[in-house]
Amino acid sequence: MKQFGWMMALAMTTVIVSCHKENLTNEQPGNSSITQSEIATQATSTSCTAPGGLSASNIATTTATLNWNAVSGALVYTVQYKPTTSSTWIVATSGTYGLSVNLYSLSANTTYDWRVYTNCSLTEASGYTTSQFSTSGSTPPTASACPGPDDVSTNGSIGGAAAINVNTDVRGTIAPVNDIDHYKFTISSYGTINVWLTTLPANYNLAIFNSSGVQIGISQNKGSKNESVSLIVEPGVYYAKVFPVGNASSATSCYTLRVQTITAT
Repeated sequence: MKQFGWMMALAMTTVIVSCHKENLTNEQPGNSSITQSEIATQATSTSCTAPGGLSASNIATTTATLNWNAVSGALVYTVQYKPTTSSTWIVATSGTYGLSVNLYSLSANTTYDWRVYTNCSLTEASGYTTSQFSTSGSTPPTASACPGPDDVSTNGSIGGAAAINVNTDVRGTIAPVNDIDHYKFTISSYGTINVWLTTLPANYNLAIFNSSGVQIGISQNKGSKNESVSLIVEPGVYYAKVFPVGNASSATSCYTLRVQTITAT
């Protein structure tokens, strides 16, 4: 994939720098959450400027768009957010070239903190710039069935996966125990995607595979925390796998899967 090599190098460089900091909380590969104590681990440089002009737009009950100004010499930007009452940061996008990101599956009538930093090279990053926004109203009742029509009985393997639309919520259940769900989606142009797994009734994980069945991303948060995977992908067919940890399951409560295109289509 394009840019995959330097993205891996960037991740490795950040970890090496972070190991010299105190209060480091280690993440498993593919983890999308960052604890408050990790704020200090970000390698910073006085010559790499943090973005300004932070604003939130298109705010609704469960969605919002975060915006920031361009920084001269920026390579990519990373954006994180969390409810103000939480100490855990969620990665909205990592390594984006753009100046905005869309958030989904937010809680209604909730205030969120968000922050963005600049990577100017593989070893040079700015500090964070932070801001807040609040969602509106109350969460409307869901109109979709649980499970939805895409959670088909054959989706225990990639070969039986139902094709789903991007930028659309897909609802499914993990039942009986040891059930695994696969979904197929198609990307038309090169760019960034975020794959979300939310409304978890139990400890489920999320993995992404390419058309050859090779795993290219995974999120493994503990408990019922949301899972997310951010990837830069080529055009092609991909698969999302929802799978339980241990005997986690629920026949009555649905998870929500969403493949969100950021710069890809």
